[in-house]
Amino acid sequence: QRNAYDEYILYLDREFKRLFDYLDDAGVLSNTWVVFTSDHGELFERGIRGHISPMLYQPVVQVPLLIFEPGRTSRLDVHAPTSAIDVLPTLLHVSGERPADWTEGRILPPFAPEEPNPERNVFALHAKTNDPEKALTHATAMLVRGRYKLIHFFGYEELGAGVERAELYDLQND
Repeated sequence: QRNAYDEYILYLDREFKRLFDYLDDAGVLSNTWVVFTSDHGELFERGIRGHISPMLYQPVVQVPLLIFEPGRTSRLDVHAPTSAIDVLPTLLHVSGERPADWTEGRILPPFAPEEPNPERNVFALHAKTNDPEKALTHATAMLVRGRYKLIHFFGYEELGAGVERAELYDLQND
């Protein structure tokens, strides 16, 4: 399974190169923003094989986000805590528009006017089997703050009736 997945990623890389070559040949890369994101992909660790899992481990919550500004010719990696809610404020900012007052996101580095807060809270929730019209009774919640990550599991029959479980990780050492 891992080899098949790696081959799929190689195929995707080749297709992404084709897209960039097309945009470059068309002469539009000098005035075009290219934004690419995806979901998390597959998980191949801790006995979990596959795409859907309530386990909010790092391979599940880290999703690709590539932003290529017009004329960019070199790679720039950003390692600040971010969330998908940051994409809209960032795109509004780089296009010269005012921030939307109803969004909670932040402008992503390196486009933000100030340095990112390394202690920023980043949340994720997995509640696919929970009724969306009712209170959460079956879910996994995650909070990352700084170097620490807390995962809270509740409502899973596998844990036993009424049993909740929490896992705390030091992302630098675990």
